[in-house]
Amino acid sequence: MYNQIIKNLADQLSIKDLTKIKNTSLHLGVFSEPYLTYMLDDIKTIESRFSKNKILPYNQISKDDIVIVKKSSGNVVAYFTIKDVLFFNLNETPIEEIKNKYNKQLCVDESFWISKNNSNYATLIVIDEVIKLNPFHIDKKGMQTWIKLK
Repeated sequence: MYNQIIKNLADQLSIKDLTKIKNTSLHLGVFSEPYLTYMLDDIKTIESRFSKNKILPYNQISKDDIVIVKKSSGNVVAYFTIKDVLFFNLNETPIEEIKNKYNKQLCVDESFWISKNNSNYATLIVIDEVIKLNPFHIDKKGMQTWIKLK
């Protein structure tokens, strides 16, 4: 999957930008609507991942890593650099505290918070500039919504 992504990026990016991506920790994130559109339109400035267990990307991503953006059941459409990342153990930090502080930047509604109520961990990813790409297909199998590529 990594080589497939790099090959497609090579057709669209400058050598400088491609080299930066190759020399950085790279992740693939799967994004669903309407959150994907909010992110592409620079309305959503923080991406969140909530989970019961310590799974990717929890504690496995860093500032300046690059995230390849794939539409759920669709193509790769963009990428962004991580401006900052925050990890929360929800047994120590109440989810309500995260909601009160970050709800606007997350662009989520009340049903989102209800669906995350049983989570134990949260990762908040502050999005730097989103670079839109000419969409391209990759062969991704499985249900994972976050994969560490490199």
